[in-house]
Amino acid sequence: MPNFDFHNVEIGKSRDLDEVVIKGEIYNSSEKSYNTVAVRVILFVNNIIIANTVFTINGLTNGSSKAFERKIEELVYSQIGRDINRYEIYVESSF
Repeated sequence: MPNFDFHNVEIGKSRDLDEVVIKGEIYNSSEKSYNTVAVRVILFVNNIIIANTVFTINGLTNGSSKAFERKIEELVYSQIGRDINRYEIYVESSF
């Protein structure tokens, strides 16, 4: 059974543009290695969804962790980034 954990998840500003970025690490504590893991991220401001996106992480072997960074291009950090007060992140599928 797939078993993944997320660590050091942060929401911040992109280094080069005024975009929101979510970054962190995913750890595969499953007994199986996965070629691709689809991760869903939902961002909220006052319990209102402002972003809902899926991205993939490739090559996640069992017992390993991998850093990720995903730009949310549709969100301008200077306009809304500081107001993000909750997020949900989970593995949607793995194969």
